[in-house]
Amino acid sequence: MAILKPSFVRPIVLTLVGVLMINLIGFGLHLALGKPVTLIIDGETTTTRLVSGNVGVVFLKNDITLQPGDLVSHDITETVTTDMVITIEYSRPIDLTLNGQRGTYWTNSASVNSLIDDLGLAEASIKVSPNRQAQIPREGMAVTIETGHDIVLTADGTTQTVHGYGTVRTALNDLGIIWGEDDIITPDPSSMLADELAVTIIRVRHETITRQAPIPFEINNTKDPAQPLGKVSVSIPGVNGLKDQTVVVTFHDGEVFVEKVIAEEVLTEPVTQVQTTGSKPPDVLANVSPGSAQAIAYDMVKARGWSDAEFQCLVNLWQRESGWRTTAGNKKSGAYGIPQALPGSKMASAGPDWQTNPATQIKWGLGYISKRYGTPCGAWNSFLAKGWY
Repeated sequence: MAILKPSFVRPIVLTLVGVLMINLIGFGLHLALGKPVTLIIDGETTTTRLVSGNVGVVFLKNDITLQPGDLVSHDITETVTTDMVITIEYSRPIDLTLNGQRGTYWTNSASVNSLIDDLGLAEASIKVSPNRQAQIPREGMAVTIETGHDIVLTADGTTQTVHGYGTVRTALNDLGIIWGEDDIITPDPSSMLADELAVTIIRVRHETITRQAPIPFEINNTKDPAQPLGKVSVSIPGVNGLKDQTVVVTFHDGEVFVEKVIAEEVLTEPVTQVQTTGSKPPDVLANVSPGSAQAIAYDMVKARGWSDAEFQCLVNLWQRESGWRTTAGNKKSGAYGIPQALPGSKMASAGPDWQTNPATQIKWGLGYISKRYGTPCGAWNSFLAKGWY
């Protein structure tokens, strides 16, 4: 191996020093002569310099990595110019829950407050978590937003319009309203609020009581063909029994809603009533005077499909009630007309001439009998038992 003489060492050292000086001068020139570029990234401003190249070179120099959805003011192939301003707004995934609906929402907003603007909710009444001033990291975050609504709340005897957010449950909790597990809330507490939504709370309470109650007596009835139809003869009167009951009473808003008997104890047994009821049909009238009230009634009875026996029951009934007079009135009770309607003005439903027209009165009277007793004989039997029908 040859050994260099000292005379050759100095030029090599000088050459290395020269190269180093040239590089340092070049770096200084780069700093001095590079074009200033302003970077505004998510609202934060920094300055860099570049001698030559495009926007992509600026990103490489400053370790800027872009992702789909990022907003950039200049194309990466665009040549850098002096005092160029490059703006970048990074895209961020938001795990967004809006009024109970959850999904991923991509935004270029850097803060929750800006996100609210982006969603078009800046002017809305909303409840948001986290804080509006919170910054959104590039990797995103979870945000919950509930819009406010005026609802109509009925609870504890009052109805009022209140402002709430999110679900029925959330609104009631925010209002400090406490409810029991048996209370009935409509709609379901998980329902989302809506403007003018009617929300009702029914307070439910259960109470166990003991009481005595009658045991109704049974009736042993035998038909007696020798007695007039409907006549009741009692040989052994019935007597109600008595029992103790344990009852669970359910109250809705303080009013009894339902009762459930959970236990009973018989104290005295009831006594069965023994009776006979006449089954002998009444004698049927052979004739009625043409044009009379009874003749009108006969035609109406037959039109309803009732028998002559039913007509005879009707004759007997209204003979006892009014003597078949259209103007028969009871000053004490106010009953009026052939059927003794109480009050007489009820017959106006059958016609305006109810005070004088027998056909109008009979039409109303037969309708009343049909609805309440089924047939004239049913009404007559009731009259025989009670003295009225």
